[in-house]
Amino acid sequence: MAMTDVSHKIQKARIATLVLSLCGIALSYIALDQHVVYSHGFASGPSFCHINAHFNCEAVNASEWSVIFGIPVASYGLFFYSLLFLGSLVASNSGRVLSLASWSSIVLVLSGFASLLSVALFAVSEIFIGSLCLMCIGLYLVNFVTLGCVWRTGWVGRVGEGIRSGVTEAWRLFSTTVGIIRALPPTGAWALRATACVAILAAVVSVALPEVLYQVYAAQEITPKDPLKEWRDAKVARIDLNLQGGAFGDYYLGDPNAPIQIVEFADYECPACKMMHGLMKRLLESYKGSYFFVFKNYPLDQACNPEMDRPLHTFACTAAFFSRCAGEQGKFWEANTLLFVRDADQGELSEDNLIVDGSKELGVNSDAMRECMSSGRYREVMSRDIKAGAAAGLFGTPSVWVNGKLVSQPSQQTFEAIFNSILQEKGMPIP
Repeated sequence: MAMTDVSHKIQKARIATLVLSLCGIALSYIALDQHVVYSHGFASGPSFCHINAHFNCEAVNASEWSVIFGIPVASYGLFFYSLLFLGSLVASNSGRVLSLASWSSIVLVLSGFASLLSVALFAVSEIFIGSLCLMCIGLYLVNFVTLGCVWRTGWVGRVGEGIRSGVTEAWRLFSTTVGIIRALPPTGAWALRATACVAILAAVVSVALPEVLYQVYAAQEITPKDPLKEWRDAKVARIDLNLQGGAFGDYYLGDPNAPIQIVEFADYECPACKMMHGLMKRLLESYKGSYFFVFKNYPLDQACNPEMDRPLHTFACTAAFFSRCAGEQGKFWEANTLLFVRDADQGELSEDNLIVDGSKELGVNSDAMRECMSSGRYREVMSRDIKAGAAAGLFGTPSVWVNGKLVSQPSQQTFEAIFNSILQEKGMPIP
């Protein structure tokens, strides 16, 4: 390939990277703003990209995974894309600051690393958080497209060489920059010195911006929400319970006379419900002897839920009926755990899969499970749970009521604050 053709391709990739890095900066800023708003309680409602439980930006941007070493992940993104923009801006044929060839190899390494990190962050969002952020998905696309653009500048089939060259060039640039900045008097290489100063400024701004945004919102006298106060001020909802026992009653754990009364409505296909299952399991273990926990089904599935105005979860009703049928054989809670760890996207919540593989995992009779599932005898029980949730004001899953009051900001910290407050008022020890 002629050198002029390579240079032309790199120039086109450089221009594309300038545009892509600006998109990255914008998306990172929006994500950072959401992190500040939702982690500090400045929000007055759901964000513009809270589509449903699975696509929920604030759940991602305010999660424990949104901060690394005390710095929001969005701040790292803001600095990364600022650096990418700056490098693409100063790269030129003259190579006064950065030659086009060096730029190409360095961006290959950076965008390749960012793409791998995108895959890892997507996995964290899907597996541990249970929700996806639209801004994050946009950033993942920016990384992949940037990698594709620079890949086509001549690194196809030469990945190893490109990585070695990129690491070498990046280290050379860093060493040269440090040497120039430290040199006295400050003569020569003014362009590289100025570029380095701008890069340092970008780093400082990226780290300081969360605090700046916090102060801006605080100055607007937006009072951060207090989840404990919100719970205390909430109206008490009447949720009908059937505690007579038997397969047609409500399944519960703990002492019905315990001071902490918990009612959860959940959907086995809901990612956020999977997280709540793990959280509630830890909480019940910590507050053993002080709680009464009732689990109710609220499948977001038109197959059994007349409250649903559009299709959403394909296997939610099937999974809910399976849990009830497992209860006939004394395995409701085991089925409850099993269903929350199964992957609906892989068909693991389909009726056939549950009857064959699910029954085997639980150690229940598959023929009895098949008969139960086909009989439809738990449709009235399911309808009872759905009506109870709708009457209580349920607006999504998971929804949790403690002592009859909806917990509007469910998190470990919120539940612990509410539980501790209840126990304190009763004069009981706090674990």
